Amino acid sequence: MLFKKSSALTEVDTDHNDEKAIYEDKKLDPFNLTIDSEDETLLFDQPPATKRELWSYYLYYNGNNGYTIYGFMPIILQYLAYRGGFNPLKPQEGCNIQDALNTPCHVAWINSPNGIPVSSMLLYVQSIAFSIQFILFTTFSSLADYGRWNRYILLVSTVIGCLFQALPMTLVNDDGQHWNVMMAFMIIALISYGTSLVFYSAAFPNLCDNLPVVRHAKANPNLSEVDRQRVIERWRNEVSAVSTTFSNVGFLIMSGLLSGVSFVPWTNRGYVFPDGVSPTLGNVPLYNFISTLACGVFWALNAVPYFLLTPKGRQGPPLPASANYFTLGWKSILEALKEARKLRYLFMYIFAYFMFSDAVSTISQMSTIIQGELTSFSAQQNVLFGLTTAITSIIGCLFFLWISKRFEIRTKTMLLAIVVLTGLVPLWGCLGIHFDNLGIRTLRELWVLNVWSGLFTAPIWAWQQTMLAELVPKGKENLFFGLFGIVNKASSWIGPVVIGAITQSTSNIWKGWPFVLALFVVATIIICLIDVDKAKLELVEYEKKEREDMTE
Repeated sequence: MLFKKSSALTEVDTDHNDEKAIYEDKKLDPFNLTIDSEDETLLFDQPPATKRELWSYYLYYNGNNGYTIYGFMPIILQYLAYRGGFNPLKPQEGCNIQDALNTPCHVAWINSPNGIPVSSMLLYVQSIAFSIQFILFTTFSSLADYGRWNRYILLVSTVIGCLFQALPMTLVNDDGQHWNVMMAFMIIALISYGTSLVFYSAAFPNLCDNLPVVRHAKANPNLSEVDRQRVIERWRNEVSAVSTTFSNVGFLIMSGLLSGVSFVPWTNRGYVFPDGVSPTLGNVPLYNFISTLACGVFWALNAVPYFLLTPKGRQGPPLPASANYFTLGWKSILEALKEARKLRYLFMYIFAYFMFSDAVSTISQMSTIIQGELTSFSAQQNVLFGLTTAITSIIGCLFFLWISKRFEIRTKTMLLAIVVLTGLVPLWGCLGIHFDNLGIRTLRELWVLNVWSGLFTAPIWAWQQTMLAELVPKGKENLFFGLFGIVNKASSWIGPVVIGAITQSTSNIWKGWPFVLALFVVATIIICLIDVDKAKLELVEYEKKEREDMTE
């Protein structure tokens, strides 16, 4: 007998005699359906996913939540740059940290006699990191398709990422003269973090497709292709949303823990608090350094189970003997672009993703800079904002998952709604060009921004990943996920460069919001034009032709 059913599922099958009912059960455990071991060996070349493997996958994202990358490390760099910078109107004077929003501050920069604004420097740092990532990913990302390279690259990037999140602690007593060292730490941390996300995401479709329930549906001859695809889509949505939720849970754990620590009394410790500032650890610069160290350790602890519990059989074919490590990636990207052109909706989604991924990344960077200036780099204030975002991120991910399940809303519709709601942020920011107390200009608005970002921006990464998985041909997941990782990095430097240049020429970061808004408008239009059902038919024809070509 090909299929083995648990006792819980046998009754459903007997009463309704409907194969679809098994997979549509809202309480279905994805590990309750199994296939006869002999048939399974013939049908699949990968071992089935286990509960431990799935939960270790979730746990990895719990630790690799990006909290310090977008929170503490930029604030530390901004703080050290202000300490080591100068007022361009009075070059002999230093910068006014307590009034960072209203007084200019520049740092020395290549080919700039008068230096550049600190905010521009922060944006250029992002661009440098993303540009390096683009080169590295283009060269080496295709290795993930072969052997256990995905695991090895993810492991190396995780180790480097954890280390460089902790290294800022060595600058805790710096007077700002070594802000450029912190800049180097930041660039390396960004590269390793970005690399880990790309290769973590590349493991997603393989893991989902080897869940026992998905393997059961693929091997079930009584299911139509449409019903089979719906089972796959359901569980990809489930794993994607839960993993993203876990990332936000990790964000919540760290922000909650660090929020509590920020209220520890800090008197008679040699630090002079400005007037009106409460003497607590959260209002001391040391706090940011301690926090980024804690985030690095937390990531390391959560990453260990994934590398221990992923089965050895979860790997690709061996690297061809004729392959060159330094040209394989470029050839694969050219191949992916060539293949994507055969799948018009996938090709359209590449452009949409190019736009909205750059826009979302730029929103995060601009918000961090504005938040640092509005709060005068208050660590306590920023960690409370982080706690707010963490809580609302979990609510947002679970809410959109519940909505999609309850009303059976398709992935494209969910993604479109999330993109539109996120696109309201730059529209709001545009108001700050003309008003001094509206348009992400006040502390009150920062609270609203962090709630909004949690509810509507956090889920975007879960649904964009699922949308991609629906449009990618079977057997080429790593190739196309690698391509999208490269597209992400190729686009992510554009926003910071444009906004940095606008800020450098106008000394007003708010004038960059219209550019971000335009990216969202273009992305939304393209997503509206994608027909997912026709795209899946294209995939069936594409995969059929691939099989025919292989047999000739």
